[in-house]
Amino acid sequence: MIRGVSTETRPLRADAERNRKRLLDAAVAVFAERGLEASTAEIARRAGVGQGTVFRRFPTKDDLVAAIVVDRLGVITDVAAALLAQPPADGRVLAFMAELASMHVRDHGLIEAVNGTRALADPAVHDAHGSLMDVLEELVKADREAGLVRDDLGAFDVMALGKAVASACEPGLPGASWKRYLAVVAAGLRPTDEKLPGRAPTRAQLDRMLAELARESPSS
Repeated sequence: MIRGVSTETRPLRADAERNRKRLLDAAVAVFAERGLEASTAEIARRAGVGQGTVFRRFPTKDDLVAAIVVDRLGVITDVAAALLAQPPADGRVLAFMAELASMHVRDHGLIEAVNGTRALADPAVHDAHGSLMDVLEELVKADREAGLVRDDLGAFDVMALGKAVASACEPGLPGASWKRYLAVVAAGLRPTDEKLPGRAPTRAQLDRMLAELARESPSS
């Protein structure tokens, strides 16, 4: 059974919120450097708190990883919502993909560590991911109606392409830039009468994929 992160949904005192933020930032850095095998004691030292504080906030490592993912998804959702409210001249979708690719490059080590963990099936992660996809659907719809992107583009397409753009930039590869690959993708986003083959995955299919990942991954 995967533990939820329901404690994260209650309002926190200012000092408790600062401790939580320090813990999440420290965990992000440690997991990115050492993978999920890193000890809770190391995370506590990096955050400048006692190990007991970590366990009170996050009883298991799955809880901690899930909280990190929820936090990151919240940041991405805020980016999408801001673009929906104040669209840039070159379109919401392209601007979102640029920000997503930039964040993906920054968090590359963390993403590699977290992918495939049971925490990805946590209910709070599911809800946060759903909130992001809801806003992103609105973003894509707005750009479609403005004639800025092709009619058969979906929210999942945007997420997948943004990640692909960032993944194409291997660390240390001379001349590699996600901006170069984003420009290539941007050309493919433009409206055209030619339809894309196949269909983007549905939300139900995405949910099943996350559940399958949870079943296949060892519990931490």
